[in-house]
Formats: sequence, structure tokens, C-alpha cells
Amino acid sequence: MSNLLSYIVLFSFPFLAVILFNRLGATKGIIWTILAGYLFLPVRPVVELPIPGFPHIDKTFVPAATALILVGVALRKEVRLAAIAARRLGNEKIGGTNPEEHKSSQNMMKKQKGWWVVNLLVVLAVLGPILTTLTNGEPLLRGGRVQSGFQLYDSGRAIITVIVMLMPFFLARKYLTTVEAHTALVWALVVAGLVYMSLSIYEVRMAPTLNRKLYGFFAHEWRQHVRRDGYRSILFLEHGLRVAIFLAMGILAVAVATRIDEFKKKRKVLLIILAPLFVAFWMAKSLGAFMIALIFFPIVMFFSARSQVTICAIFSAMLLLYPMLRGAGLVPVERIVSVATEIDEQRGASLLFRLKNEEILLERASQKPLAGWGGQGRWLVLDDENGGKSSIPDGRWIITIGQYGWLGYLTEFGLLTLSILAIAWKRRALDISIATGGLVLILTANLIDLIPNSGLTPVTWLIAGALTGWYERQRFAASIPSKSKNPRRTVVERKSSSAVRAYRA
Repeated sequence: MSNLLSYIVLFSFPFLAVILFNRLGATKGIIWTILAGYLFLPVRPVVELPIPGFPHIDKTFVPAATALILVGVALRKEVRLAAIAARRLGNEKIGGTNPEEHKSSQNMMKKQKGWWVVNLLVVLAVLGPILTTLTNGEPLLRGGRVQSGFQLYDSGRAIITVIVMLMPFFLARKYLTTVEAHTALVWALVVAGLVYMSLSIYEVRMAPTLNRKLYGFFAHEWRQHVRRDGYRSILFLEHGLRVAIFLAMGILAVAVATRIDEFKKKRKVLLIILAPLFVAFWMAKSLGAFMIALIFFPIVMFFSARSQVTICAIFSAMLLLYPMLRGAGLVPVERIVSVATEIDEQRGASLLFRLKNEEILLERASQKPLAGWGGQGRWLVLDDENGGKSSIPDGRWIITIGQYGWLGYLTEFGLLTLSILAIAWKRRALDISIATGGLVLILTANLIDLIPNSGLTPVTWLIAGALTGWYERQRFAASIPSKSKNPRRTVVERKSSSAVRAYRA
């Protein structure tokens, strides 16, 4: 049972977001609002405010909605400051540019539209639940119970859930599209990863009780977070496995930061703390996430950005095809389980259990392959006698296919992997920075974890949106005819920014 403080923290979070936007600006404000909300707000469904016909007010909705509102306010403020500064400095022709030319340049940027493939996937992701509802109108008799069929209005809740889930993607796709924004996102993951690593060490040693002490409840089953002679940390997330993959992303972000020129002064410190970070991560007792970090670490440190993107594209393509390979029996399940068992017998048994459940749920999903069974447990396999669960889902991919079929899977994982595949395809024509390549690698590491686990989070969507927006920006810039490119445009932007800074000063 949650306490009063948990609701106070949830509903006062927008005030913290206002401070973040005022101190850090729109770009970093978006990043830190999403990160802070995900990492420190109390988890749903324990702490949430359900409103009929409206998104649940919880740790997913509050940060995303707050960032969406504040970014609009922040950008309007920037435009107003630029106009005031221009008038005070007498720069009606900014940087000596003809007003008509400046207006034409602005109109050209407004014409930039999102990549049609991404737009199509977004539309299908939002409207897919309607098809799922229409194909699941029949009642089900299972385990002595009757589950009523869906009505068309039932799709409303699913559509709202999808829109809320994608809000960080939309924000990042529009506002985190530059190398500077990617660098800021990498650094935010470094700082947040170090903070969470410190808290994780405390819970591994003292017991995972921070959430219970602060918010009054434990978010999952206690027995799943006891490991040998210690514990697995859960902090303020839904499960310890989500903590583990975020720590892996944090360690990879530290490795990426050591190669970014902007962090030259911090490079020695970052290199020194990498070894203790891996030791602390090993103490967290999450073998899967640790192996992912261990595999990707040398790729970060010793490969160029283009090579990183190429390797990640291979992993992403395999992930996108994984359900088909799994269904066709082309995944070496026995060999994977054998290797895991040799490393840790308990982890091997856990992996075998997950894989057996995948087979059961895949067979269930194959009965409604296009749009799935929908929610309310219709996609699960139940015991015919007592109605209890005969299957336990773990991987995000099998959850998505079971609920929304191949349509839901391809739209969701298409949005997550498309930018990686596109950047790799055009890698020779693109100027891929270390920060952008690092984000591609960090996202890929998170996506691999979605095969055995369900850790699809707002941070995942934030990174995917930032990469999608960056690629769309590069794609649009390449499509502009050379005669329409204004060589003085960068000067205009630079002098306009200088005017704003002069006014603020």
C-alpha cells in the first residue's frame, strides 16, 4: 500500500519539470524530465489516478505530458526573446539578410515533414487496437469462466495507452535532432547511470528497501530480488531487471562519453571509474544485462561510429526477425541454455523456463496472427480446470505479438529499429558523430534485452525518437536543391542567437 508522499511526489513533479526547463532550456529539459520521471517517480499501477476515458495519471503520463506542454512554452519564449532582442539591437535585417530571404529560409524549414514510413508506422500503431477490437468480439469460455468479447469503445483505452507510450518518441523526434542534443542525452545517461549505480550498490548490500521506505510499498515480489548471499536492486522501477538494463545503458554511455571531444577534461575521470562500475554492476547479479554491456563495451571503445552503426544494424535486423526465426525453430535454444547453465545453473534454469513459456504463447498467438487477442488476459494460456495461468510472459516481443499480433509487433519494433537500419544503410553519406553512433549502440543494447525481458521504457522511446529525428533531418537536408541552400543561413542563425544572448545579458 502506497503512502501519501507517493501521490505528493507524483502530482508535484510538474513543478520540478518547470525548474528543469528554466535552468537547462528546452532540449535538456525534455531529456531530464523524462529521465527523472522514469527513474524516481513511484511505479504504476500502485500509484496512479485512473480517470474514465482519460489516460491514467501515472509515472509514464505525467513526465511526458509535462514535457510536451513546457517545450511549447519554452520555444515560444525563445522566439519572443529573439524578436525583442532584434528590435533593441536594430537588427530588423538580421545579419544583413534580406527579410524576404530570411522568411523564405524559415518557410523552407517549415516544409520539412517526417519520413513517410515512420508516419505510417505511427498511424498503424495508434489505429491497430481498433482492428484488434473488431476481431475479438466473441466471448471466450476458459477455466469455467466466460470472458466477454470486446466492443468498439474498448479500443479507446488501448489507443490512449499507445499515444502516451509514444509521447517521448514524438518529443525526441521533433526536438532532439542535433548532435548537440545527442551529446546532452549521452551525458544525461552518464549522470543518471552513476546515480542509479550508487543507489543500486546500497540496495545490493543493505536490501532493496528504498522504494518501501520512501513510498511505502515494494513494487514486485520480494523472492525475485533475493540472490544467493545478497539482493538484486529494484530502486524505484517495476523490477530489478529494468534497473539492470538501465545500468548497462549507463555504463555504455560512460564509454561513449570518453570518446566525445566535448568531454575531454572529464575523460580521465570517466576512464578511471569504468572498472569500478563493472565491478558494481556484477554485484547487481543480473547476468543478462551484464553480458550485453560486456559485449558492447569493446565496440564502443575501439570501433568508429560507422562501424558501430553497421554492427547494431545487424543486431536490429535479427531482433526484428526473431519471432519468425523462433517460430521456425532456427534459434539454437538448447545451445543458448547450455551456455547459460555453464555460467550459472540458476540463470540457466530461469532462461529455460522463459523459452518454454515463449513456445506456449507463440502457439496461442498463431491463432490470431494479424491483430492478436487484445488485453484482459485473452492472449494468455489458462488452465482449463481452474482458470489459472499456464504461461508467464517475459519478453516484450511475445507480449506485443500476443496482444496485437504481427501488426502490433511490426509497428512497435519497426519504430524502434527503423532509424538504426536507415542510418546504417546511408552510413557512407552521413556524418555520424560519436554521440549519435553511441546512442545507436545504447538503443540496440536495450532492444536485445527486450527478447527475454519487458523493459520497454520511456527512455527507450526517447533515444529511438532522437535517432529518428536526426535521420529525418539529414534526409531532408540532402533533399534540398543546392541552389536553394543559403550559404549565409548559418550566419543568420548564429547572429540571431547572439542577439538573444545579448538581450538576456
